[in-house]
Amino acid sequence: MEVLLDPNGVWTLEFDGSCSSTGSGAGVVLIAPRGKVHPFSFKFQFENTNNTAEYEALILGLSMVKEMGVKNLLAHGDAELI
Repeated sequence: MEVLLDPNGVWTLEFDGSCSSTGSGAGVVLIAPRGKVHPFSFKFQFENTNNTAEYEALILGLSMVKEMGVKNLLAHGDAELI
């Protein structure tokens, strides 16, 4: 993970959750203020719906940026739910 040289820079969080008959998971992409892209994927080990998978993806992304100490964040998801 990139060291935060400028904790006040604006990071971007892109997230998406998905659920199907074979399982569920999430994708999280963090984009640093200077444009470096950090992609992550997660497979859930519990039952989900599409809506709860979207929430879980957002929660994962927010937890990651909180741990990194990010102060400014733009979050984008494709769900109409959030």
